[in-house]
Amino acid sequence: MTKKEIIYTIYEKLGIATDDTHMSEELISSLIDTKRAMLLKQQYAKNGWHMPTEIKQELCMDVSLVEKVSGYTCAGKILSTSIPLPRSIKIKGKEGPLMVRKSDSTVIALNIIPVERVPFLFSNRFTQHLNYCAVDMDGKLILISNNNEFRFLKSIKVTDIFEQPDTVHSLACDTPNVEPWDLDYPVEVAMVDVITDLVVKELTRSLGIPEDRVNDATDERK
Repeated sequence: MTKKEIIYTIYEKLGIATDDTHMSEELISSLIDTKRAMLLKQQYAKNGWHMPTEIKQELCMDVSLVEKVSGYTCAGKILSTSIPLPRSIKIKGKEGPLMVRKSDSTVIALNIIPVERVPFLFSNRFTQHLNYCAVDMDGKLILISNNNEFRFLKSIKVTDIFEQPDTVHSLACDTPNVEPWDLDYPVEVAMVDVITDLVVKELTRSLGIPEDRVNDATDERK
């Protein structure tokens, strides 16, 4: 289901004509994202590794070699994305992306660390072969490794669950040339009705709209 369809379903449940209201589609869109994030945090707090594919998005991002990150240097090769990552939903303390792959879709095995640990990497001979991932102070994704092949990486694919799915549209891999609201909204089908009802209840309270408590197809608000 697209976000546009969800927005118009909410208008319909509120009994409001889209061409005769000061309630903007952008406001409803923001509320949809907020409720989605809340529900995903609740549902996957205890089983964060069982998140379904339909709630994830994959971005294609350029990377380049840098000498240091957030003022820190280390013995390994450091690659950084050219722009910050969009804000992701922090589920179960998650501090980095769910998956990072090469442009050919090969998965890169990464250990996610706080950026403050960067200067201390590769000092232990037992962990020198590991690859690391951090998010710097500016929100850029950093990849760190002693593997010499890393310096040849020019682009990566980043999979995560983002707070505002619309804002990642321009970075998405293989996205059709359509508006973000016309794409399938990244949420489970069973969660759409819950999100819709939560948004309707919030707008009903905030705008003082009488609730329609009759379970039928007609609008009984007066």
